[in-house]
Amino acid sequence: MSTLVRYIHGQDDRLIDLAHLNSQDFELIKSLRGEIRRHDRVLLCQQAPVDDEGAEMFVRLTRGRYWAVHFRGSSCTNDHEIAEESVEHRRQKDYWQRAAEDAGYQVTQERRTGRGTILDVAIDGPYRTGIEVQRSAIDPTLVKSRTTKSFGAGWLPVWFLDSDRTPPWFTQVPALGCNKLAWTSLPPPRAATALGPRRMIPTRCTLSAWDYCPTGGRHRGKRSRPRRVCGQMHPNPEPWNGLTVDDVAERLPAGELVAMRDLLGDVRLVSPADLELFQEMTEQTGEYQPGRPTKRHGRPAPRTATCLNLEHPRVAARRCSKCGLRPPGRPGGILCSACRLMLEGRTASDYYSQL
Repeated sequence: MSTLVRYIHGQDDRLIDLAHLNSQDFELIKSLRGEIRRHDRVLLCQQAPVDDEGAEMFVRLTRGRYWAVHFRGSSCTNDHEIAEESVEHRRQKDYWQRAAEDAGYQVTQERRTGRGTILDVAIDGPYRTGIEVQRSAIDPTLVKSRTTKSFGAGWLPVWFLDSDRTPPWFTQVPALGCNKLAWTSLPPPRAATALGPRRMIPTRCTLSAWDYCPTGGRHRGKRSRPRRVCGQMHPNPEPWNGLTVDDVAERLPAGELVAMRDLLGDVRLVSPADLELFQEMTEQTGEYQPGRPTKRHGRPAPRTATCLNLEHPRVAARRCSKCGLRPPGRPGGILCSACRLMLEGRTASDYYSQL
């Protein structure tokens, strides 16, 4: 059950989580008891259609606890408890703030984006990064909607889970988990291991690596004819071990971790070097743009690039001696990275089979 509601009052129009209210919002929502009438449209439940009258709620006090309750006739019969954010929620925000400040960034909590969303932790760096601490169940549609709004306001929102669980939306937005910790107090620096970042590892397309070729066929459970493994080399997103949440808090605002879409359309956090490798091997951009329809292959990356340095005319004209499409992957080379990795991965049987 989602505890997210839309609060509308004057110029204030935003989503709030009734189960994790900060002290200021907790007092604000409590003060609405006895003040909301039907059709006022002050609190709108996100479980029901927003345009439906059944989305409206009022505040009730029962046995010392506050609840957001639907008016009669609503299709949503759930009552939503109104509570201040837990100690664990506050400690996780404090952990991110400390890690980012130790890296030299300016950090604020509960930052409004101007697009109806509030970031739990906002890190001001060369690449503005927002952290969304999520401890309760939430509908994937709301996750993507909030991500799109924050992204449109100039922030890269990254969702943080305090465990190694992966909800259905984990790969649909930039997301990060961590090892299990006791968050009743603030853990020491570098105690939280980052689970989620990936390295792009060139891997031969075989049944031991994939059930089907990731460059074609089935995608996100849609029924289509899967393409059998092709034996070529593809970038395979494998876990990036050894990173802590502190590392991520330092690298994301610096652009040393970026969000991208892999061959299956899943959103990954990778290094710029891994994104470049992905682009070289697939001729796709890997671009991540929330709010746009997910395309299987994305927009093709340009096959050629014109060197603007007049002293390098020959280098700009060089192409891979095997595929003839991409430039060599390293200075002095004759093969692009994709062809070089493919040839290096061939076994002796591959050569003798052609005799």
